[in-house]
Amino acid sequence: MYKINKEMMSFANENRTLIEEDYVKSYEAVGQSGAVYKGKQLPFLYYPTIYSDQDIAVFETLIKNIYKIVNKSIEIYLKHPEVRHVWGFDKKLEELIILPHKFKANVPMGRFDFFYYPDGSYKFCELNTDGTSAMNEETPLSDVLMETVAMKYFRDKYTIERFELYQSWVDEVASIYQEYVENGGEKSEIPYVVIMDFMSKGSPLEFEEFKKCFLTSGFACDIVSPDDLTFKNDHLFYNEKKIDIIYRRLVTRDMMDRYDDLQPLISGIKANKTCIIGSIKSQIVHTKKYFEALYHDDVRKHFSEEELAYIDAHIPYTKALVKDEHFEDYVLNKDKYIIKPVDFYASKGVYAGKEYDSKSWKKMLLDSIEQGYIIQEFCEKSVNENLHFDEEGHFEVKEVNNITGLFLYNEKLKGVFTRAGFNAVISDLNDGYSLSSLVIRE
Repeated sequence: MYKINKEMMSFANENRTLIEEDYVKSYEAVGQSGAVYKGKQLPFLYYPTIYSDQDIAVFETLIKNIYKIVNKSIEIYLKHPEVRHVWGFDKKLEELIILPHKFKANVPMGRFDFFYYPDGSYKFCELNTDGTSAMNEETPLSDVLMETVAMKYFRDKYTIERFELYQSWVDEVASIYQEYVENGGEKSEIPYVVIMDFMSKGSPLEFEEFKKCFLTSGFACDIVSPDDLTFKNDHLFYNEKKIDIIYRRLVTRDMMDRYDDLQPLISGIKANKTCIIGSIKSQIVHTKKYFEALYHDDVRKHFSEEELAYIDAHIPYTKALVKDEHFEDYVLNKDKYIIKPVDFYASKGVYAGKEYDSKSWKKMLLDSIEQGYIIQEFCEKSVNENLHFDEEGHFEVKEVNNITGLFLYNEKLKGVFTRAGFNAVISDLNDGYSLSSLVIRE
């Protein structure tokens, strides 16, 4: 990743006029490609992040190790009720979390985000499960950026491949459904899948791409809002048609916020007669309190020494933000910390001490204590270079901070998503950018 990055910057500097002309064309092409985020053209950087076979080998090992922790955590939560207070879920949510499901994967879809360093080490940023998205950022962006002048040059020089993020998920859904049937679930000859989310919260273009793949793979499929479901005879229905599989894009928090309005869905979850991918227990690791739980004594005593060593090496130290004996340290050493709200997503409400003076940071901490925040070790930046274009279309090579995310389908690596930014917090709310993510093969 870091080696070819240097080569790409050299190519840009040697072909400045060509690259600046090509950027204008690529910007227009991205605008026409369907690469959007919240209805707007996706902010992107001209050069993809190109990972190597060695990087992918690191990621494969990372996946095995983090899933050991994830599945052990869920096992601890289910088998040891005395630890559940650490997560602080209300009784309604806890009731849904502890329900059984009829396939192996506790977290069948995820995008696990981390800071990836030149020596192959890494620190996790967060584990996204419920509502995992951004396929429609990565896919059309790669469609365009694979065809730039620069990437045509590198594709002639190297074997460079991209990821496929839609059909690969449909194939895993088929596999999970087969498991579900083998474990006593009802089987339909043409399974009816609904892609479920509130349309105001979801990614309609992304959902349509998944729907196409489901239909061409022999499923029936609709995109459905959770409040349009009905429940009768222990089964969930949409427009009087019995649902066999729910691809749950609905974030658990959004579901619990509308709990009383979604009683048919809640009843269907409890009845366990529909293959819901994924189950509500994924919230155990999706919540931002998860990293806090991994540093809580009541939870840690259930992990082995080896597992704890992995947690301490790769999970940033995290605890609830309260005004205790540590508070002054948070103020005095502000550059060491970042705060995050427990229940938001898309980086809403995330603040880094590096971006504030001491007085503003202290006020930020005091204001956030009452709002359910965690405070976390600020991880070292993962830095490489890219091209930053000004309003006149001229570029300079600049260092950029990166977050690497792995798309994990049924606990398998199916793709990579890279975000970048020039600020301490990387997100669309902080002038963040999406990057195409590719692989160079030996």
